[in-house]
Amino acid sequence: MKKDTTLYFIVGLVIVVALIILVFGMFFLNDKDPRETYLTYYLRFSQVSTLAQDDPVKVNGVKLGKVNSIVLHKNGVLVQISLRNDVKIPIDSEIRVQNIGLLGERQIGMLLGDSSRMFSVSDTIIGQFDAGIAEVMGMAGEVLDSAKIIMNIAHNLLDSTIATQDFRDRFHRILAKAEGLEDQASGLIQRADPALQGSLAGLSDATKKLNAILDENRNPLKNLVADANGLLGQTNALVIGADTAVKRVLVLTEKLESKNNTLGILLNDRKLHDDLSTTIHSADSLFRLIIRDGLDVNIDFF
Repeated sequence: MKKDTTLYFIVGLVIVVALIILVFGMFFLNDKDPRETYLTYYLRFSQVSTLAQDDPVKVNGVKLGKVNSIVLHKNGVLVQISLRNDVKIPIDSEIRVQNIGLLGERQIGMLLGDSSRMFSVSDTIIGQFDAGIAEVMGMAGEVLDSAKIIMNIAHNLLDSTIATQDFRDRFHRILAKAEGLEDQASGLIQRADPALQGSLAGLSDATKKLNAILDENRNPLKNLVADANGLLGQTNALVIGADTAVKRVLVLTEKLESKNNTLGILLNDRKLHDDLSTTIHSADSLFRLIIRDGLDVNIDFF
């Protein structure tokens, strides 16, 4: 009977130890410390690519949580994470889905901010997505497909234009004409070069002679300029005098046209002019008669 009791005790002890090992093994495999408690947060991303359940959540590079679930939510992806309860997330923190391996492994990386305001457990935090190797390879495939299409179009275009025999014949004719024009231009330059050189030499000699003439006649030219300046001064004086005479004539004309003086009255009164003309004519006849017959004066005394 004693042997049975000992056997039962050993079996029970083995079972308890196995259960303890199983529990601690589960915590170890899930990267959980039974002494720690975790809080649940919800993160929203536009996409998550190859992010999967149980992928790590690192805060400033330190693993402090993991991904619990990933579900579609409206036009984005809602990710539920477990984070140690002693970690507080400021509202100005950066949260990204990051690439951490060559095979597309992902993690959620948090870079904590400096704000004094913190996210609460009930808040949905907006995160960002970093493109990784998978996205780059996908974009590279799209680029290659586009390049293939462009190359096909280029080949078709070349085959329909440059590769045709008609284009080749035209191109050779154009080259031949271009070479002929080049030869003609070269000949023209060779023929015109001596004449051009002679013209340049003549122009240089003429310039030297003109400079010599100017040097020899510098003083006479200065005197001529001085005389011209004097003549210009006299001309200005003559113009001023003429202007004065014109002003005087204008004043005289105004006086003649005015009726405030004798001459003006005579010029502007037609009747007086006629009377004066008649009187002068009568006086002239009288003087002619006296000159011809003499002056006969009779004096009667009473």
